Amino acid sequence: MSRKKQESPPSTLDRDSTSLNTSKDTSTESASQPEKVDPRDPKEQWDRSRERGSLLGMRILAWFYRRVGWRAAHLLLYPVVAYFFITDRLGRRASIAYLRRIQAAGSNSIPKEPSLRHVFLHYMEFGTTILDRLGFWLARTEDFEFSVDGSEHLDWIVKEGRGAIILGSHLGSFDAMRLVASMESPINIKLLMYTRHAALINQFFHQMGKLAGSDTTVGVIQALPGSFSHTFEVKQAIARGEAVAILADRIHPNERGRDVEVEFLGDRARLPQGPMLLAAALGCPVLMMTGLRAGSRKYKIHVERFGDAINIPRRDRTVHLQKYAQAYANSLAELCKLAPFQWFNFYDFWAKAPKPQPHRYDP
Repeated sequence: MSRKKQESPPSTLDRDSTSLNTSKDTSTESASQPEKVDPRDPKEQWDRSRERGSLLGMRILAWFYRRVGWRAAHLLLYPVVAYFFITDRLGRRASIAYLRRIQAAGSNSIPKEPSLRHVFLHYMEFGTTILDRLGFWLARTEDFEFSVDGSEHLDWIVKEGRGAIILGSHLGSFDAMRLVASMESPINIKLLMYTRHAALINQFFHQMGKLAGSDTTVGVIQALPGSFSHTFEVKQAIARGEAVAILADRIHPNERGRDVEVEFLGDRARLPQGPMLLAAALGCPVLMMTGLRAGSRKYKIHVERFGDAINIPRRDRTVHLQKYAQAYANSLAELCKLAPFQWFNFYDFWAKAPKPQPHRYDP
């Protein structure tokens, strides 16, 4: 796979996906209205608290990175990560629960009884990924080494000429994956994003991109709650033979009540229906991609062939949805075993769905 010149650093605001939404298009109205959030959702609680507390830390890290370099900024990570480790009770609880699950699933990197030391290592891995993400945004690509495992699957997509949906996750660095794609991929890759829950962090990374002289909106398909306009943009990209990447492991506010239950790391968990429904509607090939940190400033991009197409007929729709979602969960679990500390969902991923209260939280 030949290396091509990078025109700009990867464009992302926060690593989140969205779904096929067939509700009334209210994108103009949604953009001006504050997003209504269900406070019972553990994922929403963690995202909100993380955004409030992490912006200052990232600004300090960015200043050190730009003025002194990666090594000095990495040393500064320890007190920054320690602060979040101490103050984030829900995150610590979710981390130890996950580490116990991944150890029971067969990961040799985790001891039988993970301790708070391993939770801190989990937080440090997240902090290091954020620091590297700053480097990607600041176009310091010379600071990093990349390799790709499975590049033949990207070549296959080009040969097919039908475009593709790429299923990603909050494992590893999605930014590293897109950076390599922008430099080496034989196919143009766009990102379908849901970003309104992290507006401050989005703005920060937009500023970093401007400092590097790049257009941070290139390659991004924005999705807003209550709107389905993004589905037309996705369809047009696929028709041009491009690939569209979606983070498929989180259920977002516009997907509540549209999830599918799977077994993941030994227990029942919920995944969004949207990515599978979108791929089925488009009838294009599907890949899985993950960017795992393989050492200090080294990343390995894993590309897997998920299927020639996803077929979800109306009859037994739930059964077919569950089959594809379970296949995704199985592949994701195996990747987690390769890099157990790089799973960055610091909330109760296995929490049961909260009981709906539409009159209180829905428009």
